[in-house]
Amino acid sequence: MKILFVCQQYIHAARWIGQLKDSGHEIYVFDCLDQEIHPDLLWTNYTTNWSKRKIPYLKGEFFLEKKMPNIFNKLAPYLKVTAAEKLEELIKEIKPDLVHSLEMQSQTYPLLKVRKKLNFKWAYFSWGSDLYLYQNEKKHQQKIKQVLFNLNYLFVDNHRDINIAKDLGFKNEVAGIFPGGGGYQLEKIKDTVAQTSKENLIIIKGYHHWAGRALVVLKALELIKSDLINYQILVYSAHDNVIDRIVAMNASGWNIEYISRKKEVSQGEFLKLFAKAKIAIGNNISDGIPNTLLEAIILGAFPIQSNPGGASEDYITNGKNGFLIQNPEDAVEISKLIIKALQNEALLESAFLKNQEIAKKLAYKEIKNKVLKAYDNISKTL
Repeated sequence: MKILFVCQQYIHAARWIGQLKDSGHEIYVFDCLDQEIHPDLLWTNYTTNWSKRKIPYLKGEFFLEKKMPNIFNKLAPYLKVTAAEKLEELIKEIKPDLVHSLEMQSQTYPLLKVRKKLNFKWAYFSWGSDLYLYQNEKKHQQKIKQVLFNLNYLFVDNHRDINIAKDLGFKNEVAGIFPGGGGYQLEKIKDTVAQTSKENLIIIKGYHHWAGRALVVLKALELIKSDLINYQILVYSAHDNVIDRIVAMNASGWNIEYISRKKEVSQGEFLKLFAKAKIAIGNNISDGIPNTLLEAIILGAFPIQSNPGGASEDYITNGKNGFLIQNPEDAVEISKLIIKALQNEALLESAFLKNQEIAKKLAYKEIKNKVLKAYDNISKTL
């Protein structure tokens, strides 16, 4: 097939699309935000530097875009080339067999305008908070329903989103449930694990924003400080507000390390971090299946993970191969789960064995074969 991917330039998108390299499909890439093409996608037919101005920049434009987006969106076609306009041009030129958007709000909404003018086969991959967080927000709900009504094929990373999509009106084909960034090179990861000794290390995902709740985890640590004397604590991908809190805690006797969200860290370095860790904590009010959860499972760090809408239950059986945080705003609950994990070495060992079996199902070749089969199935329906 000719497949036009409409996606942001994230490593997850690059890994997903990379599965189709040398598969016989002709791959095109377009980013509605007009970011520079990801280095791992330079092998594709990509379009960049398309967002040209129609008239010079007007004073107050930025303010209008941020504060009154509905008004700005109506004016945008007069100011500059919009994503919808360029997509319409590309689809007419390429005549793709399939248009596949990855991510809803920035990459899929512009296709709605194109769909009113052109007919094309349309697939969408629901990642993270795309459906779960925005389904009940008035300004998004109608657009999401319109997308799902027009959609031919749905890819998801968890069972929860299938149910949400159907509740919102999706009636067509579910193409499959897959890790958002594809599978993992388990043989290479085994080498990382073999060369890395487990330490008394607790690692924490440092997001605290519209979805992340790392500050609640830090509060949980404060409730059990005396139980953590023999443990190192490291917060990775930390937002500035989380770093500020860590600095304040360290000034009062803690010794928490952190890696800023702004610092470039290779996937290999992250994998080594998970291989060292005894416990990995991820806490948020909205997400799909975090890649960090899968990496904890593969690399043997006992996962303590929030469970928005039941998504994490796809991989964690509570109390068996990890703990599920039921209320991501409850520091007391999280502190109790940490203590339970630290005091039960037998649980950590049995969880490690269970998670190694789950990891086998996340192998790159196994996932890639399933992904290629999903696209093959789509091609047979065209």
